[in-house]
Amino acid sequence: MEYDVIGLAERVISQEPERRPEARWIQQRVDRLADAQGIKSRAEIDQLIYEKMYARAPKKTDTTKIRYWRTGYHLPAGREEALAFARVLKLNQSETTWFLQACMEKSDLVFEKAPGAACPFYSVYKERTALMEAMISQYIEAVPPARMFQLGIPYEKLENYARHLYCIDALNGTAFALGSSKKEIVKNHLSSSNYESEFLRTRRLLGEIPRRSMLRQIFLLSLPYLNRRLMDERLSHLGYLPLTEGHTSQRGALVDDLVIGLLKLYEASCTGQDPLTCRHWMFEQLSILDQYFLDRKKEEYRFLYFRILSTMDGYTL
Repeated sequence: MEYDVIGLAERVISQEPERRPEARWIQQRVDRLADAQGIKSRAEIDQLIYEKMYARAPKKTDTTKIRYWRTGYHLPAGREEALAFARVLKLNQSETTWFLQACMEKSDLVFEKAPGAACPFYSVYKERTALMEAMISQYIEAVPPARMFQLGIPYEKLENYARHLYCIDALNGTAFALGSSKKEIVKNHLSSSNYESEFLRTRRLLGEIPRRSMLRQIFLLSLPYLNRRLMDERLSHLGYLPLTEGHTSQRGALVDDLVIGLLKLYEASCTGQDPLTCRHWMFEQLSILDQYFLDRKKEEYRFLYFRILSTMDGYTL
């Protein structure tokens, strides 16, 4: 099976496009605007976009970032600038949603704070946070009693340790798990405390949550009852692009193709197996994949890794 996941990784890397298809999509919309304005020069369309976005004529190097956005080398850093860019390109609603979800890898909506009942998106927010709570509840219910004992977590307080369990699972899906001494966490089992604020923010869907972070969250919280249909439904419900063949991250990686392939292997290997066996299979394959990508400096494919895990090496179960 190790050969299968390594073969999957090799195949995905070999199929990376020279240019993001999402970048070509943006270029087509820029060309559409240029045609509508009767503009033939790329420099002129860059200048026009800048003037319409910032209501002033650009200085000598101001249009450089517009050129980068147009060609897909970079994209607007923030949502407001991205939406302003979309308005200038005269994207319709469905195109704007695609731009945010596929090109920018963001959710269709962002909530800086929990909206009140008068907000037009109040019901959407309530539905999405309800899904997050349901995922966390299901995740907690699937925790084996033996694991709680190893971690020193009392059953009646398991809810309070959801973010810690999540951190340990993420760690066990990375290369750290392969090199670890596999020590039990009996003491210092709050080593993931620095992640608490980020976990709570994601749980409450507050602020800009990148698709990569949400993909990781859904993937881990859905184990061991994981399949593509469930991943797609939950990504879509939370306002993100579902798993899409050929979709590339902003750095050009085919992460979706990797996850889709991994889910196919999971189904083939674990159908009819008990949940604990399936869980162990998945984490073994994930750690093998993560080591493979780490060795080849393909960091963008390490979709379970996030910075706080580097402080937890040696504390896996």
